[in-house]
Amino acid sequence: MLGRLWKLSVNQDSHHRMRRKLTGLCWIMIAILTSVALSACMPRASAETPEEPIFPVPSQDTVTVDLYFADDQAMEVLPERREVEVPADPAQRPPVEELVVSELLKGPTDTLLKRTLPAEAKLISVQVTDGLALVNFSKEFVSKHPGGSTGEIMTILSLVNSLTCLPNIDRVQILVEGQRIDTIAGHATVSDELARKVRVGDFFVSEERAKALQERVNAGEETWRKDPLEVARRESPARGLQPNLDYKLSRSKQGYQLVEVEYEDNVYVISLYQPEIKGEEGVWVIDSISLLDK
Repeated sequence: MLGRLWKLSVNQDSHHRMRRKLTGLCWIMIAILTSVALSACMPRASAETPEEPIFPVPSQDTVTVDLYFADDQAMEVLPERREVEVPADPAQRPPVEELVVSELLKGPTDTLLKRTLPAEAKLISVQVTDGLALVNFSKEFVSKHPGGSTGEIMTILSLVNSLTCLPNIDRVQILVEGQRIDTIAGHATVSDELARKVRVGDFFVSEERAKALQERVNAGEETWRKDPLEVARRESPARGLQPNLDYKLSRSKQGYQLVEVEYEDNVYVISLYQPEIKGEEGVWVIDSISLLDK
């Protein structure tokens, strides 16, 4: 009797151990199957078509503008080409005409050029209609202007030349607090629309400027000044010619070069010379602009 009970007890223990083993194996199989199912659902990178790297969209861009400021002797207005940082999205950029006037108000970065607009003046608005730019300044445009006939002329030429370089503008009207003014500081008349005009005659370049330009070129800067055609194209617009015209080399001799350009049914002759060094390493400057007799 005791033998049967002991045998029965052993059989029951064996049965319980077997059930525990089977239960453990079931749980292991469930875990394995779950892991396989999850891995099948996970996205995989294809070896044949690798994902393209994601680059951030640039938030800034640049716009190139030609601004005209007074030279070192306030005898001419000369261009300064400037790269202006703007939002990359065109919809967020200010109109280019507003950008031009705003940059003029900041003054030149070139140490050989001088400010033409009062630093205290603020731009209120620029409205362009049918080629006419209405440029509206705060009262400081008048009250803080240094005055003098030369100073007023430099201001007018600076504004008109800079804005009429833009393809949609051929005339400028100056306003102060929304009103037309007769003069800026009692000299040059600005009550009417101001248009770009070609001015002929001698083109003044001081000895100090010529020397400084040559030093820049010697240092590897502004090397375009060694090309008389490029100098004529960039700097003759200071006298009213446009930079996008067809400039052509004409007669030349050592240290002197003539460039011709046709504009509004007239042919203009731009005379250039080398004030410092003659030859390939010398800078070129404009000596005069004249109208060719037909």
